[in-house]
Amino acid sequence: MNEIKKINEVSQSVSGISKTTPKPEASFEDAIKDALKQVSEIQNEAEKAIEGFSKGEVKDIHTVVIAMEKADVSLQTLMTVRNKLLTAYEEVMRMQV
Repeated sequence: MNEIKKINEVSQSVSGISKTTPKPEASFEDAIKDALKQVSEIQNEAEKAIEGFSKGEVKDIHTVVIAMEKADVSLQTLMTVRNKLLTAYEEVMRMQV
């Protein structure tokens, strides 16, 4: 019987902890904004690499090409996610209530 009381005490203390510590909830909007921000930063890095190469500051063409490909892949991924979201939205709008 004492073991059951101990288990109850532990479960109550754990539930009390979870109630007192708020969990930060990231919204869908924040996730999309963060993704757009990251893609924008990657695009800016690629532009800086191109400018640096054209000015002669960057001697290694491989760095420039890698930055450009990284920007291209991130943009393609963003566009794919956007298209999937639009498709899902259109599907939801076609649902009959």
